[in-house]
Amino acid sequence: MLLTLTKPALLSAVLFQAKNDPRYYLMGFCFAPGKELYSTDGHRLFIGEHQTDGLEQNIIVRLKGPRFTRFDKATFDTESGVVTYLDEFGVRQNLGLCEVVDGKYPDVKRVIPTDNKPVSEIGFNAKYLADVERVARLYNPKFESIRIKPNGSSTGSLIEIRNPWETAKIIVMPMRLD
Repeated sequence: MLLTLTKPALLSAVLFQAKNDPRYYLMGFCFAPGKELYSTDGHRLFIGEHQTDGLEQNIIVRLKGPRFTRFDKATFDTESGVVTYLDEFGVRQNLGLCEVVDGKYPDVKRVIPTDNKPVSEIGFNAKYLADVERVARLYNPKFESIRIKPNGSSTGSLIEIRNPWETAKIIVMPMRLD
């Protein structure tokens, strides 16, 4: 199957995936039905969009080898394990390797906040917020804006990032300040 992603979605998903985790299925990102893309390391969750039509079940993919940053779209061929990086005109720029991870991705729908509980104080790991800034720069390099919807001081906060073509969401778990 061919899976297609934009540059901001792919680079953001790689940023939020687990790096060295015994939960091997978190070291990839998940293409889900409904054109949703998930990537998590267990403390924060990236929710983006992919352009693949007709996907009926989750597919977890992990990149192998070097990472490329000069491309407009990436196409993953899950049967051959090849990633094709294309420019804005559809011309191939690079090739890479990927593998399909055999596993079950966690049910991320249950950690997405549905309420918006205001708080007077909330703590976050500063490194997680730095990664949010990187994603905002990928999605909109000229106007790096985010919308934060806190959900109390003990459950995840929803951060929305938009550009005219696609939307990304990030859930960041707060940390104790005591």
